[in-house]
Amino acid sequence: MATIKDVSRLANVSISTVSRVINNTAQVAPEKREAVLSAMKELNFRPNSFAQALVSKRSNCIGVLVGDLCGGPFFAQMMLGLERVIDRANKFTIVMSGNHDEQRERHAIEALLQRQCDALILHSKALPDEELLELTHGDTPIVFVNRVVPGAEERCVWLDNREGTCCAVRHLISMGHSKIAFVTSDDSDFTDAKQRFEGYKSGLEEAGIALDPQLVTSAYADEVGGHKAVEQLLERNVEFTAFVGFNDAMAAGGISCLMERGLQVPEQVSVVGFDDIPYIRFIRPKLTTVKYPIESIGEQAAELALRLLDGKNSEDVRLKFVPEMVVRDSVKQI
Repeated sequence: MATIKDVSRLANVSISTVSRVINNTAQVAPEKREAVLSAMKELNFRPNSFAQALVSKRSNCIGVLVGDLCGGPFFAQMMLGLERVIDRANKFTIVMSGNHDEQRERHAIEALLQRQCDALILHSKALPDEELLELTHGDTPIVFVNRVVPGAEERCVWLDNREGTCCAVRHLISMGHSKIAFVTSDDSDFTDAKQRFEGYKSGLEEAGIALDPQLVTSAYADEVGGHKAVEQLLERNVEFTAFVGFNDAMAAGGISCLMERGLQVPEQVSVVGFDDIPYIRFIRPKLTTVKYPIESIGEQAAELALRLLDGKNSEDVRLKFVPEMVVRDSVKQI
């Protein structure tokens, strides 16, 4: 493996000149710069990124904390938006998952800071606000995704989850439904679950419909959980003409359960999901859902992180996103 000494010898320049070219820290005569670059190419020399970081005080890496790397398309879509912006800035991405667990999130953030990432973009759901706010007082720019941290609102890029489920309930009510169930996550500490349940209640209250606890059921927030939650709902023998799913995965699992029981969607039960993940456009019936623009949120979070890194403010970055209904085939007028 070629070293900086080998480059120096082949280019017939000093080691310090090679270092200046690599780190772009000072003016170098054009002919010497060309000689160094030519020697680096001939020797297939790759600069030591850690050594460069020590000199430039930047690693050219943006650290990202996600909830789960293997839990479905949600975080994959977020990463598409993030990396599109980060790549354009000629930087790299280091990704770690926290699985919505306090200790794992804390460990992942510490690891990213130890790797001297230039900035961090955090999708943290388990750590307390006070701990996250303390992170913003350090030297590394911090951006939060899908969460509003009190005292650091200008560093948060987020979706109004409460308004999302409220929109879903409004849509069902506009289609004549009044007996609307809610199929939600069984993680009672999960902020998204709390906010989406609040939106469900608000939608009912707006229409003067009393909340029936028998119409609220919960399980793990994936397809299997959705199937299980709707199964529990059916076993209660409580009448409902529609349900709102905590996310699209639970909605899809719930639809599967209904069809196994001989109930047709939307002819007998209407269904609304939340997220608008790619695959639900191809199931039958195509799922009506609340769009979570996670790819755009990822882009804005990356833009904000780069702006903070360059000492700029969040003026031109969109911080709050409002969800929108995507109407397809899973809701019927009654």
